[in-house]
Amino acid sequence: MTGSSKIVARLKLNKSGGANCGWRGSRSLLLPRRGLRGQELVEFALVIPVLALFVFGVLDVGRIFHVLIAISNAAREGARYGMSYGIIRAVNNVYSLDETVIDTAAVKEAANLALKLTAAQVTPTCQDDNDPDADTCASGARLRVVVTYNFRPFLLMVFPSIGLDLVRDMEMVIP
Repeated sequence: MTGSSKIVARLKLNKSGGANCGWRGSRSLLLPRRGLRGQELVEFALVIPVLALFVFGVLDVGRIFHVLIAISNAAREGARYGMSYGIIRAVNNVYSLDETVIDTAAVKEAANLALKLTAAQVTPTCQDDNDPDADTCASGARLRVVVTYNFRPFLLMVFPSIGLDLVRDMEMVIP
């Protein structure tokens, strides 16, 4: 065989996808076999719902922590503001609550953290260890502010019956 016929034989061998294919490899290795072309699409279709549930679940957990922090701050601010401006002193050191002042302070604090609360979700009460049935507050009793929030997750689309009632409270002693 001459030198030029060796080159022609080698080129014919390369075009047919033989063993000596050069640096590019065989075309049969680059293209998937005919029956496997939709396999990646099926695998993606099976994995994407699980991945979406995981991602939205992580987002919901973050949102739950945000709401818990916001309603904790709202309860704390309602109790703090209630100690300063929400207790009305009457005769004989008997105190009564101005609930609207406490509710407004808690709702404003929640709004500062981008959470919509209403006055109905804030419950201020006075608790006295000596007289648990008393409607009025006395010195030494505790002002308790309870904030309740109904959390609706993103996964409501998948699980429609999910809804969490998140509750936080704060107590301060009346001087």
